[in-house]
Amino acid sequence: MKNFKIGLLALFCNISMVSFSQESDSVIISKIYSEALSNEWSYRVLEQLCKEAPHRLAGSEGSLKAVNLLFKKLQPIADTVYLQEVMAKRWSRGKQEEAMIISGGKSRKIPALSLGGSISTGNNGIKAKVIEVNSLEELKKFGKANIEGKIVFFNHAMDPLDMSPGRQYGKNVWQRFSGAKEAAVYGATATVIRSLSNSLSEYPHTGIMRYEDSIPKIPAITISTLEANNLSRELKQNPDLEFFMHTWCQSLPEVKSYNVIAEIKGSTLAEEVITVGGHIDSWDTGEGAHDDGAGCVHSMEALRLIKHLGIKTKRTIRVVLFMDEEMNQVGGKKYAEWVKFRNENIYAAIESDSGGALPVGFACSANEKQYAEFLKLKFLLEPYGVTRFRAGGGGVDIEFLEEMQVPLLNLVPEPQRYFEFHHSANDKFEKISFRELQMGSATIASMIVMLDLKDVFN
Repeated sequence: MKNFKIGLLALFCNISMVSFSQESDSVIISKIYSEALSNEWSYRVLEQLCKEAPHRLAGSEGSLKAVNLLFKKLQPIADTVYLQEVMAKRWSRGKQEEAMIISGGKSRKIPALSLGGSISTGNNGIKAKVIEVNSLEELKKFGKANIEGKIVFFNHAMDPLDMSPGRQYGKNVWQRFSGAKEAAVYGATATVIRSLSNSLSEYPHTGIMRYEDSIPKIPAITISTLEANNLSRELKQNPDLEFFMHTWCQSLPEVKSYNVIAEIKGSTLAEEVITVGGHIDSWDTGEGAHDDGAGCVHSMEALRLIKHLGIKTKRTIRVVLFMDEEMNQVGGKKYAEWVKFRNENIYAAIESDSGGALPVGFACSANEKQYAEFLKLKFLLEPYGVTRFRAGGGGVDIEFLEEMQVPLLNLVPEPQRYFEFHHSANDKFEKISFRELQMGSATIASMIVMLDLKDVFN
């Protein structure tokens, strides 16, 4: 009977300790969200970034203004702030692109953007007939006899019935990334790409493309989803219509640039580092609010919240604002090389690079045991609508840490509207919701604190 009573007492104590622990966790998280939702600091930092340093392609004047601005903003909220030098390969759009559909003796100008990395059309521009294709198989079927001397129009739309816009982006990005080199094999003079967006708008969406040295280089532009629909319809009415494009883009010599890094030193496990970040650079068409100004201030605000609330983490919390995610990922590569050279112990890495919409979950790449422990955090964030936890996460900048077996996480915001803004002139500060942005910051801060407090990845 005595042993039975002792067992009951131990069980009661364990239950009490678990309940106390859960209550304490909930209180910490509640304080994080309360502070985030009642303070405009990071929202105003994002506004300043977008308005004073828009058009932040790596190596540009805008990107260097952003480095200086973010460095200064981090100083009051971190123990240490420093710059990490990288060499940025530059590409410039030059003058505004010209594009025109010519049919039946009439011409109509339409908005267009060169793809990042594209060559220019030359001084006279390019005018040619158009052939529309929806797949590489269709391109191959048409062959050189039908394609040579023409402009290839890649018009495979993102499936509107797929509830995962990100998945559709992944399935269709080949058109933008490698469409020009594929079309050049068959003698095309240029390519026109349907914007990778699930919205119907007049905004063209740009992005990176690549050539191969063994294949002739041809210019590549993108047009909006509405104009892609129009061009497709007009081609059915007049297969002999012509398309004119004139671009002035060029690649330029690389220049010195920087990652911006800030840290709060840990207490008992300071040699272990939790990295959190977004990327500074953005496309030159908009203000880079969602992509990825939001990710930068998510990370900065997470640091501020931890510092301001006096939360003492065991591990060092390091914000890394990466340079050149959009073109060549030199910032992410440099950081991984630096970590490896210093033989650092990166406990976990978190990236925010999916916009500033309402956070709904996290994705995580880790081993089976670590992932199982990670899932145990879900109930703590469910009261805040963060319910979608899934395997397979990370981000373009932190993926270079994967070879070191670092667990990788990325914040998952509500995805349905992200591709309205992505890589377009529509990506501006006014499209950001204060409340949703702050919810994202609080969610990341809460995840950092819980990973540290509960030793999730041990």
